[in-house]
Amino acid sequence: MGSLVKIGSHFYAMWRYEGKQFKQVLRDENGAACTTEREAEAAKQKLMRLFVKKDKVETLQNIQNRIASTQGEVDSLTPALSLVAAWTAFASPTSGRKPCEKSTLGSYEYTWTQFQDWLETEHPDVKTLRGVTVEIAKGYLDSQLARGVSPTTYNNHLALLRYIFKTLRKPARLTENVWMEFPRMETNKESRRELTIDELKLVCSKAKGEMKTLFAIGLYTGLRLGDACTLRWGEVDLNRNLIRRIPNKIRRKKGARGLLQIPIHPVLHDLLQRLPGDKISGFVLPETANRYLGKCRSRVTDLIQAHFEDCGIETLRERENGIRSIVNVGYHSLRHSFITLCALSGTPLAVLQSLVGHSSPKMTEIYSHSNRLAEQNAVAALPAIEI
Repeated sequence: MGSLVKIGSHFYAMWRYEGKQFKQVLRDENGAACTTEREAEAAKQKLMRLFVKKDKVETLQNIQNRIASTQGEVDSLTPALSLVAAWTAFASPTSGRKPCEKSTLGSYEYTWTQFQDWLETEHPDVKTLRGVTVEIAKGYLDSQLARGVSPTTYNNHLALLRYIFKTLRKPARLTENVWMEFPRMETNKESRRELTIDELKLVCSKAKGEMKTLFAIGLYTGLRLGDACTLRWGEVDLNRNLIRRIPNKIRRKKGARGLLQIPIHPVLHDLLQRLPGDKISGFVLPETANRYLGKCRSRVTDLIQAHFEDCGIETLRERENGIRSIVNVGYHSLRHSFITLCALSGTPLAVLQSLVGHSSPKMTEIYSHSNRLAEQNAVAALPAIEI
């Protein structure tokens, strides 16, 4: 703690540190030289405390630097997570990712495979996640835009890659998430159109095998594609004419509170009754379900779109600004048709909302095109006047 000495009329603190001798005049809180031994002792104690505290800080900094250096040596000896092992690591329930449906995980894997295949072609020297730089990430996103993907698809790719790199940050020894450098694209939500009665008759009559039942489920229940493809016999009560299903979209968020109870239309009941199977367990459409839950989910959509095209129905619509065409007709059009036809038959909005599982009446109104059809009928009902 040093020593107190008086030289002439001044008091000094003297101490030795690392072989060197230090001396400093002692002053009170106002900066004046101490005139009494009591004041000088108090000033010396305060000075020594500051010196010891500073010494501790320097010591801790040195220890921290040594730890960082040692950790760097350990990291250099531990191989970074390879691209080949990345998906298995992410898909593992212990990876830290949020639990999700099997179909969702399959969709994630499909998108990841696209990125991995691109890397193998464009950057075969990159073998680890850590090797993916900002420039490489930009190259991949630019390649997606060059393919003409929609802003929604672009954003889905970006969001998933951000998520995977965030989840695998530690095993991949990432110092940054390169995908965070890129903003999401602005999207313009444009709704699918409903199908006319003639179009509905055509697409349903020309469909074969499981496709026919798949279209009937969409038309007579309003279920989304994923729910229609993975509908199980345990959710179908042919005796009570009732389908009980918790939609995939809200299953994790609402659980049993999201249960839909949809009456079975006679046409759909007849189709379901004639399907093979024990009507007790398994998928209603086993081939379609296996395809949808596997790595070929996009194949289901491709077959549906091809069927619409075979029926002479244009599925794409050009945008006025010349950007990539948007899907105007798809399986989701059946959901629009279901809501519109129910609305035209006088079904109350609250009942419709309950049937399709919308969180708000506003969403159901967006899906219902009955107002436009009513307006068309009103104009068509005007008397013909010779002009």
